[in-house]
Amino acid sequence: MHHIQAKILRQLLYTEALNYAAMRPQGVESNHFAYHLEQLLKEKLILKDDKQYYLSAAGLSLIDRLSQETMHARLQPHIVTAIDLTTPDGQTLLFTRNFQPFLHRAGWPLGKMHYSESTAAAAARELQEKTGLTGMPLVHRGMAYIDARQKGTTISRVLYHIFHGDVAKPLPTVTPAHRGSCTWADHTAYAPSQLMPGFLEIKALLATTKQLFFTEITEDLV
Repeated sequence: MHHIQAKILRQLLYTEALNYAAMRPQGVESNHFAYHLEQLLKEKLILKDDKQYYLSAAGLSLIDRLSQETMHARLQPHIVTAIDLTTPDGQTLLFTRNFQPFLHRAGWPLGKMHYSESTAAAAARELQEKTGLTGMPLVHRGMAYIDARQKGTTISRVLYHIFHGDVAKPLPTVTPAHRGSCTWADHTAYAPSQLMPGFLEIKALLATTKQLFFTEITEDLV
């Protein structure tokens, strides 16, 4: 976004509407202001009603993703759904990643939520995309905010929505090779360094509480 457009949007940040003169940022030449205002109107980020200008729904959505101080997009944590499928004999469906970060680490099938999705819809979609499984009854069991670090530097901050499902026996799965691979296994046979950040702590919560939980986990990667 051009810095003059950011300045114009900032003028509307703390008000419902402004007229043309009041909206012109200090220090911006008139012709430059007029040009960039027209661009924002064309993109429908700003709308005009009589002589008043105001943020459209798209403009409000954009403003919500920007830092109020810098008007730049903010670095924000991801929101994902993770699906814990288990059998009566203690096997869990594990997904081993073929991509960074956390290359070759095993954990649940998981993925980022889409903006338009409910958490339940996101969980069903991610399970289908990662494993080919559909129609699984899933229960939202809890949330976990995970800060994964390496040598003091945060690699990722992720808010997990954890869903659980019970299956009578291991089910066949189909996973695109570029994404990773799935296997049914006893997760306790894995070393912590082979598992996704927070996996063991969340597994323990799933086993010990029946209430909807929330936890914050900081894990230093080996």
